[in-house]
Amino acid sequence: LVGQISDDAHWLLNMVENLLSVTRIQTSPTALNKTPELVEEVVNETVVNLKKRLPGAELSISIPDDPLFVPMDATLIEQVLINLLENAVYHSASTRPIECRVTEDAQNVWFRVIDYGTGIREDRLCIIFDGTANSESHTADGRKGMGIGLSICKAIISAHGGQINARNHAHGAEFYFSLPKEDICDEL
Repeated sequence: LVGQISDDAHWLLNMVENLLSVTRIQTSPTALNKTPELVEEVVNETVVNLKKRLPGAELSISIPDDPLFVPMDATLIEQVLINLLENAVYHSASTRPIECRVTEDAQNVWFRVIDYGTGIREDRLCIIFDGTANSESHTADGRKGMGIGLSICKAIISAHGGQINARNHAHGAEFYFSLPKEDICDEL
C-alpha cells in the first residue's frame, strides 16, 4: 500500500511539473532559459533523477566522446528525456535495457529513446503527440496514461526549435527529437 502511494505521488509530482512547464512556455515563449549545456551532463542528470524514481530501470546510454554543447533549457530537456524514458520503462514491456542514444549531424543534436518491446499501434503513431488519451488502449503492464505527457514533450521541443517524432522498428519503438546546435535567436 505504501509503495502504491509513493508511486502515485511520484506520478502526480511529474504531472504537475509537466503542466507547469508547458504553461510557462505557452504563456511566454521567451521564458525558456536557454544556455549552452554539455549534453553529457544533461543526460547524466536525467539518468540520476530517473533512477531515483525507478531504481530498477535498465538503461543503456550512448553519448559522443567529444564534448557537445547545445543551447537549451536543461531542466526542460531533462523533463522530456525523463518522460520518454519513463514511458519506455512503464509501457513498452522491453525485453532489453532501454537505450538512450545521442548523435549529431551538421545542424542538430539527436536524442533517441529506443525500447525492445511491444511497439506502438500503427493507428496511434500519427496522433501520439496530440495530447489525447485512447480509452481503448492498454499497455503491456496494464497502466493507462492521460496522453498529456507526450504533448508536453512536443511543446518543449517545439519551443526549442526542434522536432520530435516516434516510429516502430523491428523489435519495438523509438522516440527521437532534435535540438538545433545554434540558437536561432542569436542569429536574428
